[in-house]
Amino acid sequence: GFKGKADDEHARADRIWDEDRASALQLKCQGKAGIVNEEAKPSTQLSPLLYDLTSLQREANSRFGFSAKSTLGLAQALYEKHKVLTYPRTDARALPEDYLPTVKSTLTMLTGEGAGKGHDEGVIARYAPFAHQILARHWVLPNKRIFNNAKISDHFAIIPTLQAPKHLSEPEQKLYDLVVKRFLAVFYPPAEYQLTTRITRVEGEPFKTEGKVLVNPGWLAVYGRESQEGDEGNLVPVKTGESVLAEAVSANKNQTRPPARYSEATLLSAMEGAGK
Repeated sequence: GFKGKADDEHARADRIWDEDRASALQLKCQGKAGIVNEEAKPSTQLSPLLYDLTSLQREANSRFGFSAKSTLGLAQALYEKHKVLTYPRTDARALPEDYLPTVKSTLTMLTGEGAGKGHDEGVIARYAPFAHQILARHWVLPNKRIFNNAKISDHFAIIPTLQAPKHLSEPEQKLYDLVVKRFLAVFYPPAEYQLTTRITRVEGEPFKTEGKVLVNPGWLAVYGRESQEGDEGNLVPVKTGESVLAEAVSANKNQTRPPARYSEATLLSAMEGAGK
């Protein structure tokens, strides 16, 4: 028969809707030994695509609280006045297929070589090790995710130019940093994880823990520590069949909440998809 969404919600294996049953389980399992079994499967995560204007506005809003209008204004200044970013009013997230030599020259500038006098050396120094690695390992290759004429109409994705930054204001620097890191990350290999589902049986009752363990950071290296924010907590390693102690068992009372209102970033996504 037909089941509504509400029924599915109540059928979920990891939820208990009866308070007495939850309390009984809590008493039964607290302080008892449990046996752990886990399954892990490998998973990879590709770097995000290069920015178009909407994705840059969305990211700048969620990271720095910049409005869509101020992001466009900053990107415009970085393009026109400072000449350090390519044309910002674009809806493309790819580069032309003949752009590999230009990308290599841009990466050389980001290593600090040929960046010219008077540029902000502190800004470039942040990117130099990553730009060096991409060039040394020959990671700039024909790749339809990055170089794709079919994905470009009038203008291509927003990337840094051959011009090294000089005298950027703090907000300009923040936006430039977003674009450069995204540009560097797209040439790096995927991040590799082990997705782990762990079942701990205490007194015959199964408790499920899920998490992921980063095996190889890949493109996340470009973002350093900040990229780990919001990652599901890495699990403490255990051996299969190891005995563990259920020191604390708690029954959480959760009320379901209505979906959040639009933030500027989610509104931009909704508007972008509205015509499709």
